Amino acid sequence: MKRLIILSVLFSFIFAQYNQGNTVVTWSKYKWNPMSEIEGATWTDRVNDVTEFHSKRNPVARNLLSSMMLTHYWTGSVQDVHLLGEFRNMGDATDYAGVNNLNQMAWRNQDERTTAVRNYNRHFQSYHEDVHIFENWTALEKKRKITLTGEETLVSGPVVVVSVRYFKSLGSIENGSADERLDLLKKFANEVVKKNPKILSQKVLTHLWSDSIEGGRVPVYYITEYASMGDADNVDNAPYVEAAFSQEERSRYNGYFHPLTEYHDDLGLWRNFEPANKN
Repeated sequence: MKRLIILSVLFSFIFAQYNQGNTVVTWSKYKWNPMSEIEGATWTDRVNDVTEFHSKRNPVARNLLSSMMLTHYWTGSVQDVHLLGEFRNMGDATDYAGVNNLNQMAWRNQDERTTAVRNYNRHFQSYHEDVHIFENWTALEKKRKITLTGEETLVSGPVVVVSVRYFKSLGSIENGSADERLDLLKKFANEVVKKNPKILSQKVLTHLWSDSIEGGRVPVYYITEYASMGDADNVDNAPYVEAAFSQEERSRYNGYFHPLTEYHDDLGLWRNFEPANKN
């Protein structure tokens, strides 16, 4: 069975520090087998096999707080599959990635278990890449409040946009402080992101063992989910910002980031394979 994270990597970092109350998000990459190479399989079989595997394992995976499977939309190869997992800490992430009895717990019947695991594995190449390990700022998170069902979740949405902004170093900001910055980020999350109905969910992630910090620029990852590409194209936070923030607060908030015109990355646009997720 494919693992979310290479076990040796996790053991080497298990004592890393992060802020109390935050969680750990791991990001791993896999690749689909081309359908033409899977004898007798159809796209419907792929949906059913992957849904069966994760929907049975997710409820018994107590260490896994949430998960998200991202597949090709506009970014990367059509064969790319990204798996994001959220854990309370690195110890839980390590346990989840290591030797465990999740399959035995999910399928008590050995024949059913063997069939389910075989059907799942046939859809994936022998490929694994550990992409990121992040710190998830739970106080800034918008959780999904609705459930999307039906064919539209696999054909036209939901979509997930991943972008990166960059904090300035605190020492470069006059009277800047980590407390003020976090307070402003919380206000933006509560008064803007959480009130905008076009944003289904959002995680705000920062460096844990991923990426580099150069020249005082600290990457801040935004994983934002929309019901459709139309919503992603037409989301407008401006009315919520104007209603919640004074001009001085807006200036202070923006002052903690490098300008978008100088440092800003759009990492990707993926389709959220909703039936496989743990929400």
